[in-house]
Amino acid sequence: MYKVAVLDDDEYWCLAIQRYFRKEFEVSIFLEVENFLSKASQFDLAIVDFSIPRAKFEPKISGSEIIAHLKKTLENPPILVLASGFISQNDREAGQKLCLQADDFLAKDAGLDQILIQVKELIEVKNREKNDVTTKN
Repeated sequence: MYKVAVLDDDEYWCLAIQRYFRKEFEVSIFLEVENFLSKASQFDLAIVDFSIPRAKFEPKISGSEIIAHLKKTLENPPILVLASGFISQNDREAGQKLCLQADDFLAKDAGLDQILIQVKELIEVKNREKNDVTTKN
């Protein structure tokens, strides 16, 4: 079973994703950046909120900065998806501009059905790419 991480300070949204995805994926939720960063390499895909507070005693860090950090520091980063409630699903292009390093963008207003479909497609594409590389070698 594929492992999905959700990093978001909205615990209810995290729990909704965890509950909705549980038949398809093993989902872990993270409410704080530090806990997520120490385990990020263990996941196949991570959904990272754009506006996540770093910790109560530290300044804010954006989801874009977290994704850029993981892309730079991990040899095999998970698929990294930036999530935002500020940009509508009808304006995906604007969302993608928030973080060019993200593998994809999802709008929180897309609904759980659409988010699940999007996550499944991303994992399928990565698996096909991995299989293509393996077959060529």
